[in-house]
Amino acid sequence: MHILLTRPLEDCSEMILNFTKLGHKVSHLPLLKIEPVKHNTMNFSNFKAVIFTSANAIKFLDINNLNKNIFCFCVGNVTEKKAEVLDFKKSLLLRGMFLI
Repeated sequence: MHILLTRPLEDCSEMILNFTKLGHKVSHLPLLKIEPVKHNTMNFSNFKAVIFTSANAIKFLDINNLNKNIFCFCVGNVTEKKAEVLDFKKSLLLRGMFLI
């Protein structure tokens, strides 16, 4: 099978290796470029929880001043794993929930 992956390389390099090991031909054609957005520094001390909608949201957030014991709601398994890797203690996966 020939598989085309369109995510940035850092988001799919493991997938490329796994598909290749399974004998598939993989082409990489990134259609997205994920870049940080400049924003004002936030004071997280008044927050009781955060919601991350993607692993990239965590990757580009300055989490140095964020209490890792805060409740951290994650949309998706990859986002939850990224939160856990960055040592968030109370990460919870949101399944079948809609944020309004």
